[in-house]
Amino acid sequence: MILRLGHCELFVTDMQRAREFYIDILGFREHDSDKDHIYLRGVDEFDLHTLTLTKSKTGGLGHFALRVSDPEDLDRLEDHHKRLGVPTLMVPEGTEPGQGRALRIVEPNGHPIEFYHAMQQVNVYNPQGGLSHLPMRATHRDRGIPPLRIDHMNIRVANVDQALKYWRDELSFSVSEYVEKDNGTFAAWTRRCQGTHDVALVQSASGAGLHHVAYTVQGPAEIIRTADLLADAGYQDAIEFGPGRHGLSNAFFLYIRDFDGNRTEIYTGDYSRDIDLPPVKWTWEEYDKRGRLWWGPSYPERFLEVSPVNNQWI
Repeated sequence: MILRLGHCELFVTDMQRAREFYIDILGFREHDSDKDHIYLRGVDEFDLHTLTLTKSKTGGLGHFALRVSDPEDLDRLEDHHKRLGVPTLMVPEGTEPGQGRALRIVEPNGHPIEFYHAMQQVNVYNPQGGLSHLPMRATHRDRGIPPLRIDHMNIRVANVDQALKYWRDELSFSVSEYVEKDNGTFAAWTRRCQGTHDVALVQSASGAGLHHVAYTVQGPAEIIRTADLLADAGYQDAIEFGPGRHGLSNAFFLYIRDFDGNRTEIYTGDYSRDIDLPPVKWTWEEYDKRGRLWWGPSYPERFLEVSPVNNQWI
């Protein structure tokens, strides 16, 4: 069984600039690094890392990963994808820091995905002696916003109805909300958790792409704090869209972009709803008027831009 979104890898061209943006300003915690990678996590996360920054010639999505409930699920998923005609690659434990063996695929819509079960958990040193069992109990060391935890991916697909045949019908993701346009599905928010989405699927004429990865923060005040931090540090141009509130999902948001164009949504306040309940339907007119933006400034044209995905994943 697939449990949730686990982690994401973004490509960056300059490791020092990436370190300044994600760690010094935004406040991600660093687990480890080498000359080509920086492994980060939000301050409430038990997993060693949920965001990997990998040196590359261009920005874009390296891959994202989904955690499964049982190690044997990896073998079942491998067999299932082989029956679907999807190439697979099983990689050994330790290929990524702290992670057990993992199954890598490029899903039928063109996105590089990893399935895994085991991920080493954080032990946080307690200055009063011993170990704290709660990673969030190190607030005296935090800087930046800080981000709490990974929340969702928003990816672009050529045809959402075709994409749902994989995500909903083959992987058993639930649809929380969807947008209908021209007698088809323009977008669908899919999930394995009770939040509004783990993976959002949105139609794009260009096919496979990454729109954003989202990290949650404590509340609306941290949305404003993010904008202040970036502007005060000279990164005002990194603020792309927001602050505002979505109608669809009900969440507060701010979209920001790093120097390679990778987009992160700083996100808080969506609802929780059981995954067996029927989805909420939006018409295109409703979505265009209030779904994307319940209140806030209108989105700029560059908000529609999409980052490329890794086409050499396996």
